[in-house]
Amino acid sequence: MRLIAWLLFVFTLLPQARADKQSELAHMLSKYPQADANQDGSLTEEEAGNYVLRNLQRKRPNRGSGIRNRGLIDAYEAHTYKKLPYRLLKPTTIKPGQQYPLVVSLHGSGGIGNDNVSNLRSWNAVMARPDWRKKYPSFVLVPQRKPGGTWGPKPNSARAKDYYVRNDLLPLLELIAKIRQEQPIDDARIYALGSSGGGIGTWNILLAQPDLFAAAIPVCGRFPAKPEDYAKLTPVPIWCFHGSVDQLIDVEQSRHAFSELSKAGGMIKYTELRGVKHNSWIQAFSYQKDDASKGYITKRSNDRCDPTSNSWDWLFRQKKTR
Repeated sequence: MRLIAWLLFVFTLLPQARADKQSELAHMLSKYPQADANQDGSLTEEEAGNYVLRNLQRKRPNRGSGIRNRGLIDAYEAHTYKKLPYRLLKPTTIKPGQQYPLVVSLHGSGGIGNDNVSNLRSWNAVMARPDWRKKYPSFVLVPQRKPGGTWGPKPNSARAKDYYVRNDLLPLLELIAKIRQEQPIDDARIYALGSSGGGIGTWNILLAQPDLFAAAIPVCGRFPAKPEDYAKLTPVPIWCFHGSVDQLIDVEQSRHAFSELSKAGGMIKYTELRGVKHNSWIQAFSYQKDDASKGYITKRSNDRCDPTSNSWDWLFRQKKTR
């Protein structure tokens, strides 16, 4: 019954999303007629996405397509759902009658593209290792943002207001529902994690569906919550990481998240990594314990936070009871 109710919620979002899409595409065409690549008088999502990538996101698609690790690539099955490329790692052995956690792993700008390889960022390689899969048998879902999309609503900025920016969380939420129906998923142990743009996406997907997740690890992300949103996240255990000298996303974003969720009564841990720049996912997804000599210190919002010091052990200890 819980899954049915959640599916109904997801699909009620779709008609409004379609209406918003057509309205925003028409507005973007009026502002940027040059985005209409074939000059047929209408703007498609693909045309808008390519234009946004070149002029707003300013990223080169498939920047990570230099990934050559065949063991990593082959470990994750390649699929597509409604034009959303994704990879799925399955437990090495699926035992009859047993259910497994689902990890939703969101990449940042380096994974943008349509090759369904660039999305396999460094922490996905960690999860593909035989020792990791033996210790933490689970499903790992790794979707790929196509050009012109974001993990969440369009940024609220003057620069973005005249563009159509696709919300790739909408098909992702549908895909999660599909996988929950088709695979032996433990609904009490669904997790979200990601870094950089995927860290922002982790915050966004928690805000979109806080009841879905048992825990989350947002790394060096921007905290998009409004004051009225903080209470939504208080039941979800969160472990946030950020480098103290991050040159792309200000560390104040994660400090603010920790401060506000602590005041709201949330269960949040925050590890600030002294001297680390924007690549804090390296430390976050190999974190064993605090190290005062390096300046790696974890703060806890309250005594309800699980003190487990290893980030993967901490994640898989979390189980939804609400």
